Amino acid sequence: MFSSLVVPKKHKDEAAQKIFFRPTNHEVLLVEAPGVEAMEKLFQRLDGILFCIKDREGCYLSANAAFLRRARVEDPRDLIGRTAKEFFPPLLAAGYEQQDAVVTSRGEETRDRLEMITNSDGGVGWYLSDKIPIRNRDEDVIGIASMSRDLRSSADNDPRYAKLASVIEYMRTHYDEPLRIGQLVAQTDLSLSSFERLMRSLLKVSPRQFLTRIRVEAATRRLRDTDDSLGQIALDCGFCDQSTFCRQLKAIAGMTASRYRKLSRL
Repeated sequence: MFSSLVVPKKHKDEAAQKIFFRPTNHEVLLVEAPGVEAMEKLFQRLDGILFCIKDREGCYLSANAAFLRRARVEDPRDLIGRTAKEFFPPLLAAGYEQQDAVVTSRGEETRDRLEMITNSDGGVGWYLSDKIPIRNRDEDVIGIASMSRDLRSSADNDPRYAKLASVIEYMRTHYDEPLRIGQLVAQTDLSLSSFERLMRSLLKVSPRQFLTRIRVEAATRRLRDTDDSLGQIALDCGFCDQSTFCRQLKAIAGMTASRYRKLSRL
């Protein structure tokens, strides 16, 4: 269940009883934005999607079961009122906070944002993330709802994958070269539009997003494991220049390359 109620110890005096019945932040949110309750019920049982709601300060108000597992939390009451930095490594938490701040401060939605997750073993996971501001009746932003879809899939075992395999493998091994998607697809028996549709169906990203993902992943390994300059890493990983690399990394990881390097070594 989506629960935000932390049951306090019973108190005998009347003042304490009044505190006990004070509405929680989650209850206030449901009053000011009643549609949120239906949203929570829809996402509760979805296993492959991480869903959560936060207030403007970044404190969790609710989360579905898949998110709780990702945060390694058994009781949802242990999550409520706390922030990402209390459950996730600094590298992840900093990215979440920066991305959320953009949504709450500008009141803008983000859709299909390719998001990189650094796992505890140093490996990288990938999600597509949607974030929307939650508004009250006066159109003020009072929170944020976030949904992330895990891009790990069984695509490799899908018979349709064979049609993509040669191009994908080439991208994985030649990402450091200037690649044009159209030229790569020309090596197959598929049209560019058919290739793009099939890739989105299987891998949930466009060919360009997939290539960027490979390049950013390679670059983050270099940031973590070497002291090479940002410009050298950018060129070695297939980006046309340092500025493009830094812009792509910030869009995906939610932080600058220098900050990523610092946090990845904590």
